[in-house]
Amino acid sequence: MTPSSGLDRRSYLRASAATMVTLTAGCTALDPRDDGDDHLILGQPDQYDMLREARDGGDLAHPIYGDELPDATVPCTLHEREVSTAEFEGERHTLFTFIFARCHAACPGLTASLRHVQDDSVDGDYEDRIALCNVTFDPEHDTPAVLEEYGDGLGVDYELDNWHFLRPESEADARAVVEEQFGCYFARNEDYEGEGGGHGHGDGDGNGAGDHADEHDDGENGDSMEMAFEHASMIVLANADGYVERTYTGARLPSSRDLVDDVRTVVEGWDGGD
Repeated sequence: MTPSSGLDRRSYLRASAATMVTLTAGCTALDPRDDGDDHLILGQPDQYDMLREARDGGDLAHPIYGDELPDATVPCTLHEREVSTAEFEGERHTLFTFIFARCHAACPGLTASLRHVQDDSVDGDYEDRIALCNVTFDPEHDTPAVLEEYGDGLGVDYELDNWHFLRPESEADARAVVEEQFGCYFARNEDYEGEGGGHGHGDGDGNGAGDHADEHDDGENGDSMEMAFEHASMIVLANADGYVERTYTGARLPSSRDLVDDVRTVVEGWDGGD
């Protein structure tokens, strides 16, 4: 893997991140299979035509509804082996989010959203049909021990064997996976001097994703100076065939309940369609 380089690429991804906020995908009441999308369960998101035009025109970096899940292989700290996104195909639906453990703003809420799905997977008896993947883009700080402690603090149940902390071997590898393949912007704050994370824009209470902040900051208000990284907030839901059902982005991500509802719809629709 090679790192992203040059200001042009970063400027492009910044623009894409801004587009994500404007074109946030939401649910519709369409029949999931009205348009012949036999490999999808959820209906087309709101503003799908705009999203598709932006995606196909190269103005949107992240995968959207109907796209194939990016093919990436990343070391998994909990299983001490490499995990490929492709290995879940045919077996598990997947959720991906992108975090750094020092973050005290959006990241705990992003992680908590996946944890709420984990809780529901027990209630709905689908814990062996879902893979929950937290991908760090700060591997220098986020050692396996740090990530495990981070998950403990947010109530992750490791015994269910459906949680994956994915840790690229270097920041360059993280850029190749998180930014280049998944289209989730992040940038190191070179002026950051602390170790405790910072305040960012979110409440950081870890109680769901309803008010996640997009920490993609212009720096004018000084908040980004308190964070080790600035980044876009993103959760990707893909079905067991490896197709993206939803990419949730921007300052207003779904509530934990809405995310659970979407996951349940995919799981139950998949079972019903077999």
